[in-house]
Amino acid sequence: MNMTCLIVEDEPITSHFIREIIEEQGHNVIGTAQNGVEARALLALHKIDIAILDINIQGAEDGIQLARNMDKNTAVIYISAYSDSQTLKEASETMPYGFLVKPFKETDLIAVLLMAVERIKREHHESEKYDDKKKQFLEFRLDEEKHRLYWRNQSIELSKNEMYAVKLFLDKPDCPITMEELRQAIWGDKNIGDSTIRELINRIRNKVEALSIENIYGTGYILKKQPELID
Repeated sequence: MNMTCLIVEDEPITSHFIREIIEEQGHNVIGTAQNGVEARALLALHKIDIAILDINIQGAEDGIQLARNMDKNTAVIYISAYSDSQTLKEASETMPYGFLVKPFKETDLIAVLLMAVERIKREHHESEKYDDKKKQFLEFRLDEEKHRLYWRNQSIELSKNEMYAVKLFLDKPDCPITMEELRQAIWGDKNIGDSTIRELINRIRNKVEALSIENIYGTGYILKKQPELID
């Protein structure tokens, strides 16, 4: 799986070194930038899979600040001469795919790249599976303004709380949903007991039999595809 990469590094020798390694691994480098302004210009023109970001770059914006404002689907690998606790803490908050301390070897970068690529592959696969699950429920259409659920030739009126719950299940089909997730999605920070949630789910089951909401003991509920609804 070939990746499209961006290098943000203000040391030309290091930038060239990184580019050679990335291209030797079969990936495409769409450009290099020395600062946040140049990086943003490239990000606006291209979809980037992996961004190699030096933390201490030229300009007012450092690599961590740049990462915070990037597309969340872009994998970030940091490089830095600094590995103090504060730098690591700030970097970790952006959920990077790797962190290399300068000076690093060719094998170090290759190892981090390989791990990042494998993680991206796995995430793409999970995303595709999730999309397939959602497609199973395309027959259901929720009108949030009218508090109505449409399924085939049926129009089912829902209360506000029932609508919030149904929306959560349709957004996360075939995924376990905890009691706390339901509580937060429907009532926010209100202190609502589990019995109230169970009563709500039972009302939804009675109103919308086509939605197969199953109990998960000790956890919560899950929306399953009913066999009779499968094409």
